Amino acid sequence: MKRIVILLHRYLGLLAALFALLLGLSGSLLAVQQLLQGETYPAPVASHAASPHYQVVLASLRASYPQADFTLRLPQNPADAIEVRVRQRQQPDQLLWLDPQFGRPLATPEGRGTGWRWLHEVHARLLLEDGKTWVGVAGIAILLVLLSGIIHWWPKDWRKAWRLRRDKGLAVWLGDLHRMLGASMLLLLLLSTLSGLVLAFNQPIRQWLSPAKHGQPRTGKHITPAGPQLALDELVARGNARLPQGRLSSISISARANQPVELRKRLDDELHPNGSTLIRLDPYRGTVLSVERTEQTQAWRKIGSWAQALHTGSLGGVWHQLLMVVSGVVLMILGGSGLFQWQARRRKQGSRQAAMVATRARTAQQ
Repeated sequence: MKRIVILLHRYLGLLAALFALLLGLSGSLLAVQQLLQGETYPAPVASHAASPHYQVVLASLRASYPQADFTLRLPQNPADAIEVRVRQRQQPDQLLWLDPQFGRPLATPEGRGTGWRWLHEVHARLLLEDGKTWVGVAGIAILLVLLSGIIHWWPKDWRKAWRLRRDKGLAVWLGDLHRMLGASMLLLLLLSTLSGLVLAFNQPIRQWLSPAKHGQPRTGKHITPAGPQLALDELVARGNARLPQGRLSSISISARANQPVELRKRLDDELHPNGSTLIRLDPYRGTVLSVERTEQTQAWRKIGSWAQALHTGSLGGVWHQLLMVVSGVVLMILGGSGLFQWQARRRKQGSRQAAMVATRARTAQQ
């Protein structure tokens, strides 16, 4: 049985090694960036410090994208630019930065945040349209490699379990380091891998844990379009009046006339960095349709919030973020050292075969 586990670890590890290198490197760099700057996507700063005018921002967006859905991600500093994700049918999402008072597009300073956004797409989607699924598949492979590795490593003599032989050559030293790091960092690696798997397969988990139509945004069957919609600033004010606690983190506006405006808030006791409390309003009458603390009412949201907080290191502050940096570096070392051991084994086998052929040739000549 252990022989099967060893073969599984060896060959599955060979397939997962490149993903371990890529995800470990990108994840550790993103963790360092978050540790140093606090924001994954630093926004350009507007040239004034006045309160944002949401309706002006929305009007500017509607003039350019009349049939699009918008999500306005609001910065903690009201004077900073508003990040807007534009969604249109059969087109890739667009990311814009708008002046919070006048709705004018802001040019992101050259190089500022662009590389980090690209790196985040590499880590989360491998730059592929359905990349989250492939990241999840890679995560499953890495998980199996970790579990089979601990079985492979489990020693009969614990006095030899943590030895690092420096006098046997580079291949032996790297092999010992590979086993020691994998065993000593197993819990941290499992934490990082499992939380990443939850994020990669968030949608299937949501569908599995939620009954039909539960946890989905409410349809507009209770919203009857009647005249012009209220100004977005008025809707935000009514939502804040209904639930004054917490910080408003985003506003979602649909292009369909019978859909609610959705405000997202982060309350003090919520795990998700962007919050999980949703306030839905009738855009014509300003009526609050629902206030939903999804972390309390929906299991999938609670699991996703825990995974997000654990994977990004936002739960335990600086020390947690440092652990995520270490996790990425260790995963990268394990992938690289595993590939080196594979190559060293191939070279050793090739040398043995060459020696056997030479021996047979000499024997035949005699």
